[in-house]
Amino acid sequence: MKNIAITGGIASGKTVASDYLRSLGYTVIDADEMSREMTAPGGKAMPFIIEHFGPDYLDEDGGLNRAAMRDLVFKNPDKLMILEAGTTDVVISDINKIKEERAAAGDKILFYDIPLLFEKNLQDDYDAVWVITSDRNIRKERLAERDNMDEKMAELIMDTQEDEDKKIEAADFVIYNNGSLAELERSVDDALVHFL
Repeated sequence: MKNIAITGGIASGKTVASDYLRSLGYTVIDADEMSREMTAPGGKAMPFIIEHFGPDYLDEDGGLNRAAMRDLVFKNPDKLMILEAGTTDVVISDINKIKEERAAAGDKILFYDIPLLFEKNLQDDYDAVWVITSDRNIRKERLAERDNMDEKMAELIMDTQEDEDKKIEAADFVIYNNGSLAELERSVDDALVHFL
């Protein structure tokens, strides 16, 4: 089975590319989606979050208050490490189990949308790594618009991630997403032709 990781900085366009791959019939395992599920009300990460951060970081439904947590962890690197131990590291373990299950089931190819691939040093666990990248200012604007976030918080989040140039250098294929949706889709098509 061929395992292809898709990564890139926040707001670079990974989700849009993943959605396009799904529309073509490919399976994409989404690390962010898995994280959201485990931090939803009743999710398996919620006991960990309550134990380590307390009830102030729950929303009114009993799930993770993402805005409050974001404000805490991106200003306190030690807190970010604790949060990742109970969420990101669990997602990575779950993804490895999915890989084994899907290989045993006879799947030929799987894509994995993993934002922190390089930050967690997982790039060697995949047959190929596609990096989706955009200019920093474009990403900052997208992030502020998407998450209703001020520029300072956007900068803090972006600064915690691996340098974009290093990701590009380590990639097996680079998709630049500074233009239209159609241009991004054509770049994904090019990557598919190249690898498949």
